[in-house]
Amino acid sequence: MAHDTTSEMVMNWLEHLKILLFPPVCHHAALDIARQALRRSTGAASLLCHGRKPANFHIYGNIPEPCWWIVAPWGDGKDGFAIRSSRVIAVGRQTGKVRYDGSVGDEG
Repeated sequence: MAHDTTSEMVMNWLEHLKILLFPPVCHHAALDIARQALRRSTGAASLLCHGRKPANFHIYGNIPEPCWWIVAPWGDGKDGFAIRSSRVIAVGRQTGKVRYDGSVGDEG
């Protein structure tokens, strides 16, 4: 029993240490990260940030951490002129890494 309690205490301590060393990425920082990713393909773009993955987003593959889900233009000049899937940029809440940049699979 004591070993289980000690293990839980150590795990809790490590979780708190991880947050101190790597603070979670806030909503505004996630938008800034997405803007940096877009700078290569678009100018000033309107972005929409979701705290949870919307139900109509069909992302295949496993993303290893919770993310901010940012709807962004494709930046190829065809936005609004073509029927196609929306683009999403998933920014990791813990690392700030762009974990996904592509189709949400919502066409049709």
